[in-house]
Amino acid sequence: MGRGCFLLVAWFLSRFYERPIYTVFQYLLLAVEHNDSGYLMAASAILVLVNTIKALLLYEGWLFFADGLANYLNKPLIKRLLPLFAIPACYQMVAIFDFPGIPHFGMPAVLSIASVMLIQYFTRDVSRWSNKAMALGLMLFSFQWLDVVPALTSYGFGWGELSAVLKNIAVISGKARVLNVMAMVSFGGVFAGALVTIELFVNYEKRLAQLQRLRRQERELSALREEQLRNRSVIEIQQLVHDLKRPLTVIIGLTDVLSHSLGNPAEKAHLKEIQDASVNMNKMVSEILNPHVHHRISVEHVVNYTLSQIRPFPWSSGIQVSLHDASSTSFIEANLILLSRAIVNILDNAHRATVGNSSPIIRFQTEVTKDHVLIIVEDNGYGFEKEPLPHRSAWGSTGLGLPFVRSVAKEHNGKLYLGTSDELGGAYIALLLPLCNTEEVGGEDNTVPRIN
Repeated sequence: MGRGCFLLVAWFLSRFYERPIYTVFQYLLLAVEHNDSGYLMAASAILVLVNTIKALLLYEGWLFFADGLANYLNKPLIKRLLPLFAIPACYQMVAIFDFPGIPHFGMPAVLSIASVMLIQYFTRDVSRWSNKAMALGLMLFSFQWLDVVPALTSYGFGWGELSAVLKNIAVISGKARVLNVMAMVSFGGVFAGALVTIELFVNYEKRLAQLQRLRRQERELSALREEQLRNRSVIEIQQLVHDLKRPLTVIIGLTDVLSHSLGNPAEKAHLKEIQDASVNMNKMVSEILNPHVHHRISVEHVVNYTLSQIRPFPWSSGIQVSLHDASSTSFIEANLILLSRAIVNILDNAHRATVGNSSPIIRFQTEVTKDHVLIIVEDNGYGFEKEPLPHRSAWGSTGLGLPFVRSVAKEHNGKLYLGTSDELGGAYIALLLPLCNTEEVGGEDNTVPRIN
């Protein structure tokens, strides 16, 4: 509605701007002095153009206002009916209050209002307001030419002051027939151009909508193919991991049999290591196959296993690790695979944030309380002003890292905290997890926990 109000105000102010009218009078005086039809045609063209611009401001203003009001009130009928009553009311208003440059609401105005209805119908598939405005402007320009046709005066055309003066001069100077032909040819040419333009806009919008629909379908098909490939990969990995359970079961069973048949203590010790490694691997396989499978593990084991995952990367050697004294004796119920992947994700984000820093610092530490453990990662990177949105990241990745970490925290009855490191100035990310035999971490506490 704001654009409509602006155009209506511009139309109101245009009633007080009379300089174009003086130009029309100058050409009319030249036409009388020199008895030249060329000056008469120039005056007609300027008058038609000025009337078209003023009418376009009024018509477009009410069209925009009606469109906004219809959307606001959710009543589509307002969009079609309001301009039909408001436009004639504006013509009557300027006549009642005796404004300068009083327009005549004659047959061209009636035809213009009819053209509004036609344009609303023809351009129902056109979404761009600029295209609709151009189509309406051409329609108005064509109908305004009928106002300067002397032969149509008796039919209600051109009863305005300037139009009447122009046509009287044409009749007195013997140029009425020339003005009739020129104005009618202009009307026919512009009107035909308006119809062709509307048809082009409609076809253009339809083709554009079809192209957008095809692109949207292509994106959906591409996403579907990616999802199918992802699901296929997940299924194949699950099948592969499932197949690993068979040889692990054989290894565990045979080592158990051998442990009872061997008498050498050294051999038994080596066999025990093989058996323990096989059992741990079997647990890992179970955790991969079922994310909801949790085992009782120490905080220190979680940290060490996580560090083993990033050890192949050269930046891992620069991580400052600080374990709480109770980390080895504090246990949590966790899926080691999922939890370690979540922490690796946090550490990888910290590394990316510090790339380019002359002295990058990444701290990985734990803090154990009576009921919970805090796994904290801090860095001196650029941090984040606000929490990143899903599918958005600062380095062009998928942006799914933190949502994944949050889902892992929720799976372990914990919470994820994001903030700014007081000491390092970069990001501060804390993963709060309950220790064994403690209640879930509940509530919506927005306070970021800190190490004492």
